Amino acid sequence: MLVFGSFAAAMFARSRGEEALDAAYGVLYLGWPIVLLIWLRDLDSTVGLHWTVLVFAVAWSSDIMAYFVGSTVGGPKLWPRFSPNKTWSGSAGGLAAAMAAGLGVAAVLTPGAEPEAVALVAAAIGLAAQCGDLMESFIKRRFAVKDASRLIPGHGGLLDRADGLIAAVPVAAALSLALGAGVVLWR
Repeated sequence: MLVFGSFAAAMFARSRGEEALDAAYGVLYLGWPIVLLIWLRDLDSTVGLHWTVLVFAVAWSSDIMAYFVGSTVGGPKLWPRFSPNKTWSGSAGGLAAAMAAGLGVAAVLTPGAEPEAVALVAAAIGLAAQCGDLMESFIKRRFAVKDASRLIPGHGGLLDRADGLIAAVPVAAALSLALGAGVVLWR
């Protein structure tokens, strides 16, 4: 479906005189994480739910705390060319929040989970979420737009609410495979 959707988007864009490759990439950029999120949730009923809750909690916590810490503490810029407001302090705060959220989810859903493993998995998902946020900033600069859409005014658009998830979901899916769908995390 994604290959067909990419082809259809490319042909539609081309018929309108727009860049076909950008349209095809957009379908894959958004489509793969959606497919992987469905796959992740569809794992064994309990394990899939745990991974899904984990990825949302970690990505959102990372995003919220990165903004809060970065705007409060400030400091050196993370990638000023593409995302001039993001700071290293915000990134560190986001990473700490990601790990805390992961530990919180594990404590509530699976009290026997190994905290070190949960913290490392949450850190990887949190870093991926931050990379997704930076990627969204890069894409917006490439197309010279301030907001990805006008659907949510003042928030940079709908993709700014999901940009971290776009990168975090594939990492969570890969980790679930590497860890045997949760043998270490979700006992």
